[in-house]
Amino acid sequence: MNILVLQETDWLTRGPHTQHHVFERLSKNFSIKITVLDYDVDRKLQSKSIFIKEHKYEHIDRSLTGSNVKIIRTAHIQVKYLRRISSLITNFFKILKIIRKNKPDVIVSLSLSNGFLGLCIAKFFKIPFIFYCIDKLHTLVPILYVRSIARSVARFIFRFSDQVITVTKLLEKLAIDEGAKPERVDILLNGISLENTLVNNERLKNLKKELSFSDRDFILLFMGFFYDFAGLKEIIDYYNIDVKEGRFNIKFLLLGDGGIYKSLVKHVESIDANWVIFTGKVPFLELTEYIALADLCLLSFKLNEVTKDITPVKIMEYMAMKKPVLSNSLPNVVLEIGENNGVIFAENQRELIKKIAELVPKKNELKKIGESGYKLIKENYLWIDILEDFKKIMMRTIKKKR
Repeated sequence: MNILVLQETDWLTRGPHTQHHVFERLSKNFSIKITVLDYDVDRKLQSKSIFIKEHKYEHIDRSLTGSNVKIIRTAHIQVKYLRRISSLITNFFKILKIIRKNKPDVIVSLSLSNGFLGLCIAKFFKIPFIFYCIDKLHTLVPILYVRSIARSVARFIFRFSDQVITVTKLLEKLAIDEGAKPERVDILLNGISLENTLVNNERLKNLKKELSFSDRDFILLFMGFFYDFAGLKEIIDYYNIDVKEGRFNIKFLLLGDGGIYKSLVKHVESIDANWVIFTGKVPFLELTEYIALADLCLLSFKLNEVTKDITPVKIMEYMAMKKPVLSNSLPNVVLEIGENNGVIFAENQRELIKKIAELVPKKNELKKIGESGYKLIKENYLWIDILEDFKKIMMRTIKKKR
């Protein structure tokens, strides 16, 4: 089976997200060939010329070892506002070339602009098209007038896709409200793999020593992209004086980068908050021991248009490591995880920040909460089961199209 995957973010540096977990696992089956068209969203590629040449990557391991995904980043112009447009043009011709050379059995899109191109081409060549919706993509567009265009594109894709897959119940409702036919919409929850939870005790011991953590410390953990709505600065400011004066023995471990990362590092230095530890971006396959250090993991996102319909994969990764999670009451997280299943919900971000103080003395109680979350994950959120369902959806979609 040949699968063409379309996205408009960087496969190599962003995430790993749902697509990495799904398609890297599928690629280990040598009867399945996966090609991804991605985009240099963070402008990592540089050239003395105005043009950035096409780049190809293979055997890039983001969520597991032994991946056989082929990534193509098409040529584009290195000029602001023309970068995205020029990449769309080259993507259009690259998709046609891929079809001529080895026609895909199915096209799967996780993006809007590339997805629009892919859908139009798929209709012309009668190739099954699946829209894998992992987010409210139009809300991520920063420019307001462009956001309304993006929503119109999303509606077009929802309406004319042969199949739509969503990762939450609220996104399923969104898809149907925006024009997708209910009988063409499936839910595939995000998941985890238990082999990614195996801790190397020697490495854990060395990491603990390297970070100067003791058994008396209460380790808070946040990992991922440093969104401005993640509440990290507010948490640091709220507890800085208390920690420095010895009222709380908290260490705040921050894994990741992007967004407000640089400004947050400067802020922490300016207030001398040496209890806050930045690691930078840690490869996914090395995260296990960092998570094992934590006494409490955070999902501190404010409720907004971006967060209200999502359940980030990292909450599953925390729970799979038997770690308790403190989260804002994001509607989909509450709906999907439910009460008393390893997640402690705060009414809002202000309450979440205050609640940390209540939980610091309760290490043993938090361990029991973490155990209940692990049970839920093991029974409902394993990638091996999700992957089987995805393959069935693809085969059913291909059969219908034929």
